[in-house]
Amino acid sequence: MIKKLIFNVAKEQFRKALKTHKASVRRNKKTKGLTPILDYGLLRNKVKRDIKNTKFMDKVAYKAAPKTKSLPKGGPRPRIFGKAYASDKAGKRSMMIPMMTKRERAANQEAISQSVRKFMKERIGRKKKGGVIKAMKGKFI
Repeated sequence: MIKKLIFNVAKEQFRKALKTHKASVRRNKKTKGLTPILDYGLLRNKVKRDIKNTKFMDKVAYKAAPKTKSLPKGGPRPRIFGKAYASDKAGKRSMMIPMMTKRERAANQEAISQSVRKFMKERIGRKKKGGVIKAMKGKFI
């Protein structure tokens, strides 16, 4: 079973390499020598190397093997909130929020709301006292 799987994978990879080589030959003819022809020998050696480095496992061995949760290449992706149009590149950049955990975001929102409450309370308090009192230039209160 596993030998047949390995054989089929190898066969498909060699077929793909030959297809790539032939496509490069056709492209070279079409562009009158401007694009390079990919050497089939090099492609074949690459496939051989890849097959040697591939570990083939049957279902039981795969399930028994330890699993790791890996991050995507380049680290975790930023979460984007809100909308932006495809043409609005500056808008997209400005809407990117640095990575935050759910707890950090909640704390941040709470800090903002506390700040707003304090500001509004202060402002309403000033209105009761008659607004902001401005001293005339050169006069004492």
